[in-house]
Amino acid sequence: MDAAIILAGGRSRRSGRQHKACRRVPGDGRNWVDRQVDILRQAGFAPVYLVTGYRPRRILACLHRRAMKRHNFRARRGPFSTLQMGLHKLSGSALVVQVDTTLPPVPWLRRLRRIAHARNIAAVSPIDRWCSGGHPLMVSQGWLQSLCAVPVDAADARLDRQLGYLSAAEHIRLPWNHFLRYSRLNTRREWCSARRKLRSIL
Repeated sequence: MDAAIILAGGRSRRSGRQHKACRRVPGDGRNWVDRQVDILRQAGFAPVYLVTGYRPRRILACLHRRAMKRHNFRARRGPFSTLQMGLHKLSGSALVVQVDTTLPPVPWLRRLRRIAHARNIAAVSPIDRWCSGGHPLMVSQGWLQSLCAVPVDAADARLDRQLGYLSAAEHIRLPWNHFLRYSRLNTRREWCSARRKLRSIL
């Protein structure tokens, strides 16, 4: 089975006392991280890992689903170290998801898995109508091992830099017109805006 890695190693300082992943999803009683775990399991990913870094108790307190937990004690060394912690010693391919990523529908996630296994590629990710995107990212076992081997203090110890080294044949980017990213879910206004957008695709 392919694992899923939910990255929650950041400080999330501007979201207040409540972690952004603990906020409720409009239309149902689940919070954001519980909804992510549910969708990933429905798509066939197992196990699902939640990787924490700074202030882990805030997000663990609102996790009501079964998930494997990993903690990055080197979070001060940057987000790439949290990624490496999540990918460490996995035996197959993995889906990498940021904790505030809006996940595509289950059939679309299954399509990501099928393409990753049907072709000899390193990574598969969505792309929106403005040619941007990046998460969720399906990572092959071979490239996963290469990411774990990058020194965490190297100048290119960043996921975007590592993706930039891949050719178009190695990194497949799938168009999805309804792909939504929320890079700033910190203030009440930003969260309300995201809720309105999310409600339209639920």
